[in-house]
Amino acid sequence: MSKRSKSTGRVKKITCKKCGYTFLPHELEPTKMWPFVSPMPDSEGRVTITTMATWKCPECGNTIRGAMGKTKGEFSGKSKRTIIEQALSSGEKIDLESLAKELKVKVNNLIKIVNMMVKEGQAKGKVEGTYFIPA
Repeated sequence: MSKRSKSTGRVKKITCKKCGYTFLPHELEPTKMWPFVSPMPDSEGRVTITTMATWKCPECGNTIRGAMGKTKGEFSGKSKRTIIEQALSSGEKIDLESLAKELKVKVNNLIKIVNMMVKEGQAKGKVEGTYFIPA
């Protein structure tokens, strides 16, 4: 998958910085390829994986490095936020201790998150002890 411009949908060309020769990523055979995984997921919990490559410029012989393509992957399944939102919208009494263990977070932090979601109107109900009781 090649890097594409969001607005035009065209493949982004690779340019040699030494001589100015331009080409599309799949026109020349890469000399080396490797994956680059972004350190932070996007707001939906997906991780961007960029396939990086190096090419030998056919004009001047310079080594050119660039992105051959990008893809998004969801490695952890649903994001923690999505799991919390689904649990709170189920309409059932939620044991926040067991939900915290499932999400691998501290119970106090989860209680603070749920209270904030209730205050901002993202969840309807209240926290009593370590339970969320829907309204």
